[in-house]
Amino acid sequence: MRKQDKGSTHTIPSFANYLNKVFDFRSSIASLSDARHEPDISPQAVFLSTFYGFVFRLPSFQQLEADLENKYFQQWVGADGPFSDDVLRYSLCSFDLAPLEQMLVRANRTLKRNKVFDEGRVQGRIVAALDGIEVLSSYGRSCDHCLERRVKVTDAEGHTTEQLQYYHRLVGCQVVSSKVKPFLVVEWVRPGEGEDTAALRLLARIPELYGSPFFDILLLDSLYAQAPVLKLADQVGWDLVITLKQEARDLYQNASHLFASRPPNLHLSQTEDGCGTEADLWETEGLPFTQGHPQPVRVVHSEEKVTARHYRRRSLVAETTDHTWWWITTLAARTFPIQQIWQLGHMRWRIENNGWNDLTQNWALKHDFLHACKHRPKSVTESGKRECVPNRGLPAVVLILCVAFALGSSFTLLHSKLVRRYEISSLDVARQLHHSLWQWQPPIRAPASGPAANS
Repeated sequence: MRKQDKGSTHTIPSFANYLNKVFDFRSSIASLSDARHEPDISPQAVFLSTFYGFVFRLPSFQQLEADLENKYFQQWVGADGPFSDDVLRYSLCSFDLAPLEQMLVRANRTLKRNKVFDEGRVQGRIVAALDGIEVLSSYGRSCDHCLERRVKVTDAEGHTTEQLQYYHRLVGCQVVSSKVKPFLVVEWVRPGEGEDTAALRLLARIPELYGSPFFDILLLDSLYAQAPVLKLADQVGWDLVITLKQEARDLYQNASHLFASRPPNLHLSQTEDGCGTEADLWETEGLPFTQGHPQPVRVVHSEEKVTARHYRRRSLVAETTDHTWWWITTLAARTFPIQQIWQLGHMRWRIENNGWNDLTQNWALKHDFLHACKHRPKSVTESGKRECVPNRGLPAVVLILCVAFALGSSFTLLHSKLVRRYEISSLDVARQLHHSLWQWQPPIRAPASGPAANS
């Protein structure tokens, strides 16, 4: 790896020029709005501050507030002076979500139009994955949209009590087959419903938002192995690869008995640097999904021995573990061999490693932004009363984070010559962009002269 030259670095102007040229970023933010009345700090300035805070990988609004003391940053986001994190919270909790979501949709459409998703296609098809994550939890703070559960808590003296815990959970759909892996849409789990209900609502919205199926193959966890999901996928035109874990299901039992009586269809062996996988694969087609929904599906089963290296007592030791996998799919065996189904089944973990885990560890997803904001703008109801607008802070921040994740990843992985030349990481790119705040200062204006100087 070559050492990066001191004079070559990423700057905010180069990043912004890329966004404006490729994604028409400047026009996209013009439609943003919130519920404040004649604010001193515009919604666009609030959005840009939050957006760049995520691009810089800042851990909190307090850190962002400190950076907003920088005059160049103020000029760049369109603010006349510094403003506090209270302004950010007051604005974001009343943000209109629809323009933010449309901004994410336009960005993803642009990526697809520019053939970004072509690299990594599987048999010419774009692959997406869907999964859920818990964003935050609290025993004391709650809002109207919180989910509730009873949790057993043990104190320092060993006494166990049951407490009510509030939490938020969302479901996201992410492209996983390409180098850039943006989230297409997110959906929040509402009080009184399960994650599977939110997932079905999310999947139904994708054709509405994008005007097309947008991707071809959808990877799902066993939670979503339900008849309504298969029906919707068939209507839209998606093929499915679903992890199967419910041993009590007739489909599982039928396939298990069938595979036990015959040898595997294929043996795989993959080894590299002392690590690898040995897998025996079975498959069968034409089994009914359920009695109530007898759509024929293909079942693939894998029994694996995975060897990986782990540190044990400061020494790197090779350890072998056994794994068993089951998948059901609507992909035909004549076009998608059993080995590709095996690869697709394991590809679903990319939404964990390159999606939720990345956002959690490097993008501050679980920082507890804007949960239970009590101080919000007010609007006049039909009865003439002034009431606080609904709290939309957490969904607004997560949508801005998804936009920053998509555009930041595109800049780093597709545009940056420094990344290709010196193999620097995305975190290094974020640090360089952040550091450029203090390298690129606004021009110093000469003092005014004449009568206007004294006015």
